[in-house]
Parts: sequence; structure tokens; C-alpha cells
Amino acid sequence: MKIYQKLNRYPLGAIQAGGFLRDQMLRGKDGICGHLHELEPGMIADPYINKSYVKAWGDGDQSGWGGEISGNYWTGYIQFAYTLNDPEMIAVATNWVDTMIKKQKPDGYLGTYYEEDAKIYEDYNAWGTACAMRGLIAFYEATGRTDVLEAVHRCMLWFCDKWSGDHKTSYAGPFIIEPMVFTYYHTGDERLIDFAKEYAEYLCDHDIFKISYKSMLTERFHYHSNHSAGLGTSVRLPALLYSVTGEEQYLRASEKRFGEIYQKTAQITGSPACEIEYASPVGAVAETEYCSYSFYNISYSYMSYITGETGYGDMMEQLFYNGAQGARKKDEKAIAYMNSPNQIYATDLSSYSIPDQQVYAPCYPTSCCPVAAVTVVPEFVRGMLLHDDDENVYVMAYGPCTLRHGETALTLDTLYPFRNSVLIKMECNKHFALNLKIPAWSRGYTVSVNGEAVAATAKEGYVAISRDWKTGDAVTIDFAAEVETVVIDDSDNASKHPIAIRYGALVFAYHIPEIWYPVQGHPMTPLPEGWSWYYACPDYKPANVQDPHEEIGLRRNQISWNVALDETLSAKDFTIEELPANGYVWENPPIRLHTHCYKAPYMCPPYPQRTYETNCEYQYVTERLPLVLEPYGCTNLRITYFPKADLKK
Repeated sequence: MKIYQKLNRYPLGAIQAGGFLRDQMLRGKDGICGHLHELEPGMIADPYINKSYVKAWGDGDQSGWGGEISGNYWTGYIQFAYTLNDPEMIAVATNWVDTMIKKQKPDGYLGTYYEEDAKIYEDYNAWGTACAMRGLIAFYEATGRTDVLEAVHRCMLWFCDKWSGDHKTSYAGPFIIEPMVFTYYHTGDERLIDFAKEYAEYLCDHDIFKISYKSMLTERFHYHSNHSAGLGTSVRLPALLYSVTGEEQYLRASEKRFGEIYQKTAQITGSPACEIEYASPVGAVAETEYCSYSFYNISYSYMSYITGETGYGDMMEQLFYNGAQGARKKDEKAIAYMNSPNQIYATDLSSYSIPDQQVYAPCYPTSCCPVAAVTVVPEFVRGMLLHDDDENVYVMAYGPCTLRHGETALTLDTLYPFRNSVLIKMECNKHFALNLKIPAWSRGYTVSVNGEAVAATAKEGYVAISRDWKTGDAVTIDFAAEVETVVIDDSDNASKHPIAIRYGALVFAYHIPEIWYPVQGHPMTPLPEGWSWYYACPDYKPANVQDPHEEIGLRRNQISWNVALDETLSAKDFTIEELPANGYVWENPPIRLHTHCYKAPYMCPPYPQRTYETNCEYQYVTERLPLVLEPYGCTNLRITYFPKADLKK
């Protein structure tokens, strides 16, 4: 068996979260990541255990829909448990796995379609089953339990048999290709790859949603052609096929379509834009479904090890450290189903999609997004460090973590991305090459080993340091960053070309202080004490309004969201304030930027219930004001895309 990918992932659990990433995971354990199966047992805990589905969803393919939600949750939970190395969570995960595989049918089927009249050829049968199989494969990689791998293998062979020929679907069902490929990694069973390739050709002839590898190669990307989150999944499937076949057209297809999607739909925060969940152009109020953070995070990670290209590591950091954090309540007890770069409110009325979509909640009547949120941190951590066949280490994304695998042991001790310096401590005696990614935004770098500068030239995006490492050796890499003012190309949307601010791996926003209002909301299962839905509203006091240029209801003499930026701002107009790390970084940012802005009194209507697109590219402005910017991920309400100040009057 030959595998054609450039790099390899370490087994689940070999990389442990450290520093603020571990802090976030500990909050997650006490938040939705550790408790969703208790909050919504019918939707999340039961589908694979009791073979039940949520009757409130109605008739049809709901067994598979529950399979998706439950499968994605337990996949995330398993990864979470082993990345945190938490015995309590590992025990819960093990119990779910043991119970699930005991329910496998004699013919090998392991999904949720257990009704006597089950429509086994429904699209969501393959989709939902594939979601859970990812979790079982991850569990096998963490534990080495062959009974789990055998259960997945038998289930994959069931699909090879029952879904052969034209017994396939064209929307979400093709996701079954992914566990087919991963099962092949561990078994070498060529029947799985034959089926996966057959499915790829089937899609070419039934390409309703433009997700076949041939359409990726030959057609341009179309907005609204596919569900945005689903697109983030389907686009990696050809590359996965390349990894086990070596057939270049598969890889070229994924690379081409990734480039188009990223160029046209990725906000500066890395957030994939959507309209009513379908892929859309970028824009100040264009929303992102939280599922997309998970699915694209996974896809970028896969592409990074399949290709070895550092650009995918940059995409991982951009999405994870910005967009994915800006839609999480900082106590990890709620996420926003939809969020946007400019967001003044997060209430039942503030979304442009469906009511309640911008509300912060631990679970929704359809909880695909909260369960997807469980996978985001552990998937990112696992993708940070990779290795080649010679056991050389590649740092694909930076953040605090520890690697323990075989004779290789090291720790990344860093406050990156809040600082642009990373310390790598060696905890092993071994010869290998340490390959350090140079981010695309870096304007230079210096490397030292044990305090002595090393002349290191980047090649293919990495600086490589090869030597006999000893326990106690230390490598430091410092990146040079400069504040960037970026004009957003929203030509396919509002054509307002707003300004955004970036420094290093972080996007910065004006943080609108939030007041969190607990509300009952509309969960399918009533929430227990200590859990709630939340409206996030701007924290301001009524003003004594006399000046008609001052917004109604906002504090006099203080900045509000109605501001614009001078389009000639440059790096010299910013002051970088590095603060001591004091508490949880997403609540107390260790860095701020200072600059100036202009009051734009007519930028928004005086009684907003949602965030509106600005009415023109250049805003009428009055006085000049100081402006403090915080990392986007530290906010829940903010202005990120600033209109341009009309200073020509």
C-alpha cells in the first residue's frame, strides 16, 4: 500500500493543548463541549445508541440528520477528550464507542437507519454515518483498539455493497468517501478505494451542486451553488482520493476549488461567507454559519498534510484565531449559529437568515453548529504539528502545545498569535529536522538555538534546523510584523470597499461592549439551571441628546459604532500596546492597537435592531476621535469593516 501525501498527522492524543488553548478546552469541558449530550439527549446522545430520531423534525430523512448531529458531536468529544487527556471524558467517550459498536447489525451496518422500513439509500444515511465513523477512526488512532477499526471496516464494506452502481446521492452522501479513505489507511483494503473512485465518477454524471472533481477542474466557482459548510467538506474529498491513488487530477481539483472559494468567500477573519447558509460573497454583514468553522478548519488541516504547503497552515490560523473565536461566548457555554464581521446586536431579530440565528445558545432546535463547535479546538491542535516518513517535525500552525510521540518530545511555549515569538523546548535526545513555518504575513524572522543566532533561509515556506537535539535545547523564532490596513474587496456584494486592520495573524476590531441578557429561547429540551440562551446587546446608557449629529441613545463624548477610518492610514499611524497576560486571553486581550477614527453620525439608523450595511462608500464625518482596537476573537459585538471617512469636504 502506497500513500501519496507529503506529510503525516500524529495519532490523536500525541499533541496536547497547552497554555491558553488548554484553558479554552478546560472551559469547554465545563461548557457545551462536555455537556451537549446531556442537554439534548434525543438529538445528540441517543441516535447511535438507541437508534432514535427526533420526531419534532417530522418524517423523512431525520434518522440521518440526527446521525449527522450526534456523529459530529461524538467525533468532536472523542478528539476533545484525548487532546485534553482527560480521564473522565475519555471514560465517557469509551462508553459511547463500546455501546455503539455492540449495536452493529450482522450485515455490518453501523448507522442510524434502523426502522423496519428504513430508506437506506437516502442521502443522509451516508452523510450521518460518515460523521460518526470519523469519530470511531479517531478513537482507534488514539487507542489502537482493533475491534473498533473492524467495526468501521465492516460498515464501509456495507456501503460498498449496498450503495454500489447508481445507489448513490449527490448532496451530502459523498462524504462517505472520507471514512473510506481513512479506513483504507489502516487496512489497505482496495475495495474501499474502488468504491470511492466509483463515487467520484458518479458525481461527475450527477453534479447538481458542482462538487465533482471534474467541475472543480473545469468550471468557475458559483455563489449559492452549494451549502457553505457542506462545500467546506466536499472540496477536500478529491485531495483525499489523491492521497491514496496518486492521481494528480484529484489533487488539482481540490487545490483549484479551494483557491476560488478562499478568494471569493473568505472574510479577512477566515470566516466563509454565506446567505441563508449558501456560499456568498464577502461583506460587512455577510454571515457565517458556525459549522463552516469546523468543516473548513478540518479541510485546511487535511490539505496541509496532503500537500505540505504552509499556506494551508496560515488559513488554519486565520480562521481559528479570528472568526471561530469571535462567535463563541467566552465561558464556552454558547455559540452563535450565525455571525458577521460587523455586528451590533446578537438577538432573535438581528440575523438576515432566520430568526434566532444570531442568538447565543448552547443548543438550537437543530444543533449542527454547537456540535461542530466541539471539534474546532482539538482539530486545530492536532493539525499544528506534522511529520514526514523520516520523523522530521513540521510546525504547520503556531500555538501552545506539547508533542509526545515515540522518541520525539517537545513543547511550543508561546503566546502566539498575541505575540510574534515562539519558543520550542526540546525534551528528547534525538536527531531530526525541525521545520518551522514562515507565515505569509511575516516581513522577516530571526532564529536562535540555545540563545545563539542561526543563519536560516526559508525553503518552500519552512526554515529547517537539523541537528542532534538534547533535552533542554531551546529554539526561538521571532517574526517581524507590521500593522496592515486592508481594503476589502466586496465588489460582488455591496461594493463599499471598507477598511479592515490586521497585525500578524490577528484581525483587529472595535469592540462594542456587550450586555448579556439570559432568555429562555426555544431549545427542544428545556435547559437546566446554569444554562441559557442569550441576547448580546451593546452596553450603553441613554444620552441627553441635543446635538442632531449624535446618535440617539448613545453616550455623549464616547466612541460608538458609528465611526469611519481615513483610507490613508498606514502602519505609522498605529501604536501597538502589548499587555501582560492576565487571565483568559479571549476575555482579557494581551494586545491592543491604538489609532484614530472619525465620527460618522449617519452610518447607521438611530434605532437599529440588526447591523446594517453602510449606505455609501465614503461617510460624512465630524470630529476626530481616538480608537482602540482589540483582537477580533476577543469580541462578540464589533465593527471590523470600517467605512471610509469623507475628508474631502
